[in-house]
Amino acid sequence: MRGYEVPFFEKSGLKWHFNILFLFCSLASLAGSVLFFNFMMKDDFALCLFFGLFMLSLCILFLYIFFSAEVLKRFYIEMTHEGINFSAPFKSKRLFWREIHEAQIYQYNNNTILAILLERDIERKRRRTIMNNLNSLLGVPSNSFQISLSLYKNIDPERLLLTIGDQINNSYNNDSSAENKYNEVSENKFLKGIILSGLFCIAVSAVYGLMIYSMGKNYVLIPIIGSFLIISGFNKYYLEESFNIIIRLLLGSLCMAQILLGVVAATLLSNGMSFTASNILGVAVQYFTYLITNPLDEIAVILVAFLCFGIGAINGRTSG
Repeated sequence: MRGYEVPFFEKSGLKWHFNILFLFCSLASLAGSVLFFNFMMKDDFALCLFFGLFMLSLCILFLYIFFSAEVLKRFYIEMTHEGINFSAPFKSKRLFWREIHEAQIYQYNNNTILAILLERDIERKRRRTIMNNLNSLLGVPSNSFQISLSLYKNIDPERLLLTIGDQINNSYNNDSSAENKYNEVSENKFLKGIILSGLFCIAVSAVYGLMIYSMGKNYVLIPIIGSFLIISGFNKYYLEESFNIIIRLLLGSLCMAQILLGVVAATLLSNGMSFTASNILGVAVQYFTYLITNPLDEIAVILVAFLCFGIGAINGRTSG
């Protein structure tokens, strides 16, 4: 496969199924805003006003992208011998080839995305931070910015990537030293990783318990999100040399503990009990006993607990 001829210029355009998707989402958002404004406002004015405005904003956003990309064709990708220029929703860039370290193509939710990493961002974007670890877990490569290629129906992602790679190589005159600027060796710090993961577990459990107590509902999505935070916190300081079953079981247990700790916190708050070690242990034992004797009554909580354990035990990172 050959890359595109440079100079190259292509305007935006949506495939037919994206046209249908954007129009459907626009109509659905508009209908939702009307529903909140007209029929639900009398129940809770402030909450319905917020959601009504939120749905209306989504409708405007979907219509803006549809008309700009498909009707007006305002967005574009241009490549010259000097660099790459592109225009996309809410952003536009002009870069010289020598500024770019690498480009990658990846798929996310059936969306093809071009990720570009700049030379000046190599160390910052590859540093083991919480956000970078989350991106790694989700399969998002290190990048300075991204371009959704779904807005450009006539561009072949592989040919585009090949063209960008050729231009970057030409700009460096095949000098491989540019590829070796990032040689950071991180020290494994198991104890710090466990402490940070434990702090995330306690923080998420507190939020989870407060939501159960204040809203009267069990928002099981909170500990699921918390499980990824726990793993990211651990990965910030510790990099496994191989798949370590003991470490994975420990992380899985921390992720699962969010459920128990959140319910314990909500129970203590509901009964006006102080957060002493004896009260926490007593409520935890009572709830654990209840789960064992009445599993069908809390089947959703049990399934989410095992899901969180699986996230912690399976997801991880080892040195290559």
